[in-house]
Amino acid sequence: MEIGPIQGVGAVAQTGASAAARPAAGFADLLGKAVGQLQAVTDNADSKVAALASGQDVDLHEVMLAVETESLAMSLATTVRNKAVEAYQEVFRMQM
Repeated sequence: MEIGPIQGVGAVAQTGASAAARPAAGFADLLGKAVGQLQAVTDNADSKVAALASGQDVDLHEVMLAVETESLAMSLATTVRNKAVEAYQEVFRMQM
């Protein structure tokens, strides 16, 4: 087993500078993407239901899958929201 040399301070500073140049995706970006995906699932289900209601050639099982997918996505979003609110309330109740 061979052990490599230890990096100098300059190499660590360069690595840190390159990491600082590209910021990591924040919570707001992640939340925005999740809401966008939820909207896309909802729009897909709505369009399939509208197509079925207007008499277009749409398979019933595709419509039901889209509606169930939307239902599960909304349930997940509601659960995540409730847990986030509970966590916020718990932090707010903490005494310093």
